[in-house]
Amino acid sequence: MAENKVAAKKGGDIAKQARKSLEAKTGKAVVSSENFLPQGKTPPRKKIK
Repeated sequence: MAENKVAAKKGGDIAKQARKSLEAKTGKAVVSSENFLPQGKTPPRKKIK
């Protein structure tokens, strides 16, 4: 379980850096009130055959 926590933290840090970099390059926010899904409103999952 501890390994998963470490991996999740590293992955989150990488995603944060990527988001910040993209926002800096484009000058636009990646996350906005127009493009987020409220909790419980996730799109249906695709079934894998």
